[in-house]
Amino acid sequence: MFDSFSILVALLVGAIFIYLKDLFTPPKIKDKPEIQKKDFKKDTVYLYQFKRLKNCPNLSPFCMKIEVLCRIYNIPHEIIECTTLRSRNGLLPFIELNGQHYSDSDLIEMRLKSHFKIPVSVKVAFPDSKGLQTLPGDLETLSVALSKMTFFHLFHIIYRYKTSENAFYENVYRLLDMPPYFSFLLLPFIKASVGKRFRARNAGAIGDFEWAELDEFLRKDLEVIQNTLKDQKYLFGDKLTSADATVFSLLATVYYPFHTHVSDVLETSFPKILEYVKRVRQEVYPNDFTF
Repeated sequence: MFDSFSILVALLVGAIFIYLKDLFTPPKIKDKPEIQKKDFKKDTVYLYQFKRLKNCPNLSPFCMKIEVLCRIYNIPHEIIECTTLRSRNGLLPFIELNGQHYSDSDLIEMRLKSHFKIPVSVKVAFPDSKGLQTLPGDLETLSVALSKMTFFHLFHIIYRYKTSENAFYENVYRLLDMPPYFSFLLLPFIKASVGKRFRARNAGAIGDFEWAELDEFLRKDLEVIQNTLKDQKYLFGDKLTSADATVFSLLATVYYPFHTHVSDVLETSFPKILEYVKRVRQEVYPNDFTF
């Protein structure tokens, strides 16, 4: 018979083996999920995203960005609201195009531009046949840099403010189709778990800062947007570009759903940006915002 010491040693050896196996096993990308739309139409984008809000098309800037891109580039698309479906990365949005699954808003943007042959940059800026503006190489570089700053820095600052409001979790609760009569019990748990996760993600992305320090970062990033905008109708002239889709989506999804500190900063210190957001809203979503 095995004594307790032999069993303990065997368990220890087994644990070490599992640990080492996991340690030396290269990471593997998850398989793409099964295609949902079996009877898809050729060259139609099926955009899977969170449910719509009453006063703003989406709570997620990443979802809204893809929808805005489809609208301004006149790409045939269909919105599919979902509660439980997620991309290979466990997130929304994702799209299906001609029976293929694509996730991550940046990758989706590249796929859309490639598949629908949307020009990225040319030597001289000119309005194309769809009323959009393509950019010369140097402005295209600035456009990409501005988009990266928006979603990789400003996003995390804004979401610290956004996720500090009870209204954010109330909206998340409704989007998840949770029973309203249990909200007083479940909302505190959702706020604690989701809020902690967002705080950790923010800190990992840009660092952990006091509110006054975050306000400095917020204003500095907004200054970059305002300086790019100058006195133009949109970021790079009189026509919408993909950079407008990125910047508008982030600002709209924090300004319209409910009041935050970002709302105060835009209204008091950056009215030019707020006017710009309203112009894009009227151009892209003339009938989708209610107040």
